[in-house]
Amino acid sequence: MIRTLFLAATLTLAAPAAAQNAMPADLAERVAAARVAEATARQMIEMQEATAAAQMQYVGMTGAEFDDGYRGAVAFPSEDSLGVWKVVLVAARGDGAQADLVALAEYEVTQGEILSETLRDAGSEPALSGTALQMARAKYVAPRAVIAAPGAGYCLDGEPAAEGSTHSVSYIPLVLPPDETGAMEAYVLNGPIAEGSVPLGKHYRVSFDEFGQVGDPEVVTDTCELISWQPGEADLANKVYVTEHDGGAAPNAIHAFISAQLPMSMGVVTGDIVWPIAGGMIAPPVSAAEAGY
Repeated sequence: MIRTLFLAATLTLAAPAAAQNAMPADLAERVAAARVAEATARQMIEMQEATAAAQMQYVGMTGAEFDDGYRGAVAFPSEDSLGVWKVVLVAARGDGAQADLVALAEYEVTQGEILSETLRDAGSEPALSGTALQMARAKYVAPRAVIAAPGAGYCLDGEPAAEGSTHSVSYIPLVLPPDETGAMEAYVLNGPIAEGSVPLGKHYRVSFDEFGQVGDPEVVTDTCELISWQPGEADLANKVYVTEHDGGAAPNAIHAFISAQLPMSMGVVTGDIVWPIAGGMIAPPVSAAEAGY
């Protein structure tokens, strides 16, 4: 549902330092968790923008169409320049998880701007290695791990699909760069994400250890809610989509990431408080009762 609540006004307010210092320990921990979620979502958004810019540039420069061997793009921070993403467009030479992977092109991107471009001649594309190979493997494996998971749930017409039912599912894998230990996480987003419609639920997180071994998929938002609106609808910026995060102490990275795709704000209810979110930014929580929820 879309509601216009008091909490919309709080999106532009920052909690006073004195109030933050006086926060109960439990609330302070929840706010800290929200900040981690916000930072993860920001990384996901920047990666998505960088890969979109690189793919558009590649098509514009080569006129080529991506064929069945195309495995998408991976993005990770440049070791040389702060705020710059290195994007590698990946193709498979063969089938399956162990297919040879090569780089069709490599880019350096910052804030949607192409800083450098390296195009590879057909037949002489270099094999992937290092971080790019690790992330490309995970990008292929993560959605398949979700599909194969016994406990994975799906939605059909806004409701949980009955056990044994079959229908097509569109997944968008976003692999985060590995941490200092070599472990990494992939978010498998339930799609499609389109203008006027974004699924809020059945998004998953899949963990990989430093050896590339995949863990059990974890559902991050377990709901079949579909956020929809009419493009061009009047006063959308002043409306708030309210959702309950059952069992969650704070909004997670998916809430923050999805909010950046919306023309309205979000309010995430966790217990007796509401977290206003807009454009991927999580504001300090307010009382659910005071917000009118």
